[in-house]
Amino acid sequence: MGHVRPLLSYSLMWRATGWSGALWVSGGLMLATGGVPLPYTTAPTYTADVAKILNGNCVRCHQQDRSAARIPLDSFEAVKLKVRDVYEKVESGAMPPWPANSTQSLPMKNDPRMTPEDIGKILAWIEAGTPRGGDAYLPPQPVYKGGWLHPDDRPPDAVMSLPKITMRANETIPYIRRLIKLPYQDDKWISALQVRAGNTALLHHLGITEVALPDGMTPEMLDVMDTLASQIGAPSGNLQIQQPVVADSANPEAYDMLGVYTPGTTFETYGEGNGKLLKGGKNVYLNFNIHYTTTGREETDLSQLALWFQSTPPEHVLYRAPTAVNSIIANGRELLADDPGTKAEGTGYAIPPIPANGENYELIGLTAYRSPITIYQLQPHAHVRAVGFRYTAIYPDGHEQVLLTVPHYNYHFQLEYALATPLVLPAGSKLIVWGHYDNSTNNDHLRNLGANDAARRCGPENVAFFGRQNQSWDEMFTPLIQYSADERPADRLGVVSAVGCLAHEPSGQWRLGYSSAATSTSTQGTSSTELTTSSAVPFGRRQYELLGIDVFNPTQRVGNKVVAKGVLIPTPQGDRINVTSLQSTPSPCPK
Repeated sequence: MGHVRPLLSYSLMWRATGWSGALWVSGGLMLATGGVPLPYTTAPTYTADVAKILNGNCVRCHQQDRSAARIPLDSFEAVKLKVRDVYEKVESGAMPPWPANSTQSLPMKNDPRMTPEDIGKILAWIEAGTPRGGDAYLPPQPVYKGGWLHPDDRPPDAVMSLPKITMRANETIPYIRRLIKLPYQDDKWISALQVRAGNTALLHHLGITEVALPDGMTPEMLDVMDTLASQIGAPSGNLQIQQPVVADSANPEAYDMLGVYTPGTTFETYGEGNGKLLKGGKNVYLNFNIHYTTTGREETDLSQLALWFQSTPPEHVLYRAPTAVNSIIANGRELLADDPGTKAEGTGYAIPPIPANGENYELIGLTAYRSPITIYQLQPHAHVRAVGFRYTAIYPDGHEQVLLTVPHYNYHFQLEYALATPLVLPAGSKLIVWGHYDNSTNNDHLRNLGANDAARRCGPENVAFFGRQNQSWDEMFTPLIQYSADERPADRLGVVSAVGCLAHEPSGQWRLGYSSAATSTSTQGTSSTELTTSSAVPFGRRQYELLGIDVFNPTQRVGNKVVAKGVLIPTPQGDRINVTSLQSTPSPCPK
């Protein structure tokens, strides 16, 4: 998006003095938009030009009871009061917010940024003194009945309200679980969904899954069992009485996250032919996993979930789950699955903490897919020390594609990125996600947290831990995707482990030579026990082409005996492994 700047402008004087006079050149206002002059023989007005743009791009958030209610933009009078902010944010491209780098990401259908022409109109209107215009030209105000955002103005088919909760000014709030029983015996198909936060200052995130309790078990009994678990030192929910109802056939260990709320997310619809499954049943509940953060004053919250149903099963059932967590590299070291410590939420790894005043902390996560999937949405989630994310796909032929780059991740405005065209990853593909964290005073978000208890614990002088049920001062690595897994048994590939010598060929290819035969494995990461066992595996005569191993610093391992794990891709030219783990053993290679 090109910036719009007046050819002859008093914008600097306007910023300094609040000047509101017209700027005319040869009888018309001239702005350059992306290098194309736009002549205005008459100045744009609020009613005829600006209101329509604001309604389409801003008012959904900038109105009463919405996430940006402190800066309303839903009337001429409200916009006039904030005209200086509007000018600055629109001219810089800061609003509407879009943290992604669009030149390094695939096109997204929910990209909210204004067109250059719309930017030009708003700036021209402000430069001309914000003329109101005639009421006859005023477009109708968008109506969000009950706060619901369905584009067809269709009321929800079901609304579920969480119990009202009141929080003290400063306290550590463990994640709160709320179970709401589903009244349906038959399955339902969801075409759209919206989580509406009752208090956006208090509610940090909310994850919704569908779970089943054993016959005779109630939520109250589950709470008692959780209390008993905590008394013996076990984490809440560790007894695993509740079981996920909807699991992905391509990854049965990952259950579907039906809905997600983070600051900046609102309404999502799945498109024609797509939908999410809501299972009916006797003892089936929606499980709301809620993370609240205190604000320094007493607050209340009453959040709601709205569902819109469709009458027929969709062609593609969508699932939402973390990706790139089957193997993790922390600051250049691949973690072992049995490293001691608390497993980070959503992963099977004990991720080392971010040190106090640590400026550049990097996590790299990997997941290979045995079956084809189609990706519809990407959504990185972390906390206040996260500053950037990048999703990349490595295909079975070895070529790479960047899917999403978020160089300015914002804890206070976490978006889901909906692909304009769903992306098909064939069996044998791999996703790699980079996450970057800054726990220093260079991180603007650490300097502007306020004076409440949570803010003090987020200061860069504190160590940030990756744990379970993380508070705002802890950290997370949760790169979500929403996808369909339209699996056919013939498409399913195997995950394997092979031991051999790492070699780099003049063509640029990486190979595993003198290799043993690849053996089937159930995990994509490596444990210390597997590493010890692999050292004793004898060399063989096989070789495998290795894909996507740059993240493992392979040049330091050339000539080493290594264990490589990943998805096996048979080809007429020889077998390939799209690598998810590459660990060196103490044993040398033959000379």
